[in-house]
Amino acid sequence: HVRRFYPEVTAAIGGFPERAKPENLHPATDSEGELSYDELHDRIGNFRLAVYMPSQYLKDTSDLDAEKERLRFDQRDRERWLIGMMRVNLLKRLESAVHSFTLTMDRILDKMNDLDRRIEAWREHGARDEIEVLPDADEEDEEFAVGRGRRYRFEELDVDRWREDLRGDRRVFETLRRRAGRVTVERDGKLAELKRVLRRKVETAPADKDGCANRKALVFTTFADTARYLYGNLAEWARRDLGVHVALVTGGDGNRASTGETRFLDVLARFAPRAQQSDGRAGAEIDVLIATDCLSEGQNLQDCDLVVNYDIHWNPVRLMQRFGRIDRLGSRNRRVAMTNFWPTADLDRYLDLKNRVEARMALADAAATGLDDPLNRDAPAEDEAREPVQQELAFRDRQLTRMREEILDVEEAEDGVALNDLTLDDFLADLLHYIQQNRAALEAAPLGIQAVVDNGAREAPAGPAEPVRPGAIFCLKRSGDPAARTPNRLWPYFLVHVRDDGSVRYTFRQARQCLALFRALAAGRPEALAALEDAFDRETGHGRRMEKYDALLDAALRNVAGTFRNAELADLARKRGAVLTEKPERPGPAEGFTLVTWLVILDKERPAGAAPERQWPNR
Repeated sequence: HVRRFYPEVTAAIGGFPERAKPENLHPATDSEGELSYDELHDRIGNFRLAVYMPSQYLKDTSDLDAEKERLRFDQRDRERWLIGMMRVNLLKRLESAVHSFTLTMDRILDKMNDLDRRIEAWREHGARDEIEVLPDADEEDEEFAVGRGRRYRFEELDVDRWREDLRGDRRVFETLRRRAGRVTVERDGKLAELKRVLRRKVETAPADKDGCANRKALVFTTFADTARYLYGNLAEWARRDLGVHVALVTGGDGNRASTGETRFLDVLARFAPRAQQSDGRAGAEIDVLIATDCLSEGQNLQDCDLVVNYDIHWNPVRLMQRFGRIDRLGSRNRRVAMTNFWPTADLDRYLDLKNRVEARMALADAAATGLDDPLNRDAPAEDEAREPVQQELAFRDRQLTRMREEILDVEEAEDGVALNDLTLDDFLADLLHYIQQNRAALEAAPLGIQAVVDNGAREAPAGPAEPVRPGAIFCLKRSGDPAARTPNRLWPYFLVHVRDDGSVRYTFRQARQCLALFRALAAGRPEALAALEDAFDRETGHGRRMEKYDALLDAALRNVAGTFRNAELADLARKRGAVLTEKPERPGPAEGFTLVTWLVILDKERPAGAAPERQWPNR
């Protein structure tokens, strides 16, 4: 947006730095090969994790069966989904660092051992037939009840079978924990690779526009455990071997720096004094900053020119946000770069796992729609319920695949089905600027006014590249209860792009795509407007033959009514946790709607000899 609409200001400030092609690394988890991500990926499905699934050991399941019949899911499903998430979390922790993985293993083993002790204590209490021992209310909650979302008494459960499975899990986990424990700092292949990256950065530091060597690197990781592990093993090494200072920011009170700072803003000021507009206090600068995603938004750190993703976040937009800390206006760097640590060289294997964990986004919807198991790719499901989730996962897969070869902008990336990270702020900025200059004309404009553009050779700004087809973009306004606006982020206005054949290209739920297309089409030559308006007048007989556009408007209204109804039903089902079998009555497609304005898209050659195209961002 800044490059397009403010080129003079951008040039005066210094512009944006050039982006280097990403560097992709996939070092071994264990330099001696005893523990690997790929092996754990293959074995993870065999982990029973019985400690998280007490409902599977109930003697009487009639209550759960009734719940399943009523809601199409029950406590057994909840616990099964929890186990799926725990399995994936183990893989994510190993991807991040062996140290973080072992901490999670220790916590699970502690939970297994604690439950085993509680079962033994219950057995001892239950054996004293001559003394009736009744726990207090607090004891019942803390000592004699287990589970999440439902409390169980041990007498309800087949304790012998549960305990046998618990001990089987414990044997597997203890073996794996011992193997992980042998991967010391000296055997940590990923840490060794990071040291090589940092040494190369410091010893061959590129010069910025002022001729100064830039030794700064920003290392991101998802987990605070990993961030602390990296600081503990890099700070002294970097100061001794490389002559640079290292700092840690985790979003809590655990911030640290080898220069002595612990306050969040002080650490940032030492790392990026120019971008943070530091007051110039004397002291050593920080050249390596280790951070969690608490630092991925809202900070100016463009003194730095290298982002290292020590682990890959599920959401590609988060990776873009991380890189956005250094790819900022006012940077004095000629180039900025990104290095990615992938857990495996097999991207397809990684994306398969990623999709399983991404499906957690659909758990609430699954409960309402009856989607059997979004964590199980082989589970049967209703196609209509699963499709939005599949589209969203495929969208993110494409982004992650592209990010191995290029660094994306949020605006350059394809819009996802439900990517909440994207906003309409850039369009609002255009609108406010235009209103300030043309308020009187806008207030005097009648309803139903239209403008005419041609499709030219432009392509759609989102999705697969394809020519813009003739049609119209309608802006409608609906009267009615504002409480019903949930599915529409522009309420009470609706934008719909309808093609000449009556098909809807963008519904009102794709407001960003529709606005982007509108802006691209409207950035045309004012010299060509007269010819376009003449063509429209000839086509419609100066407004006397509007049947074609009446039909397009009717298609837009039907689409709004249908899409709005389905979105309301889905939202209602999620809130109530129930499956709706009857659709409430809705008004007819045209009822309650007013046509505010519309943009006609004609398929017409540009007039010969016209002046070169100029950008008119506020039309």
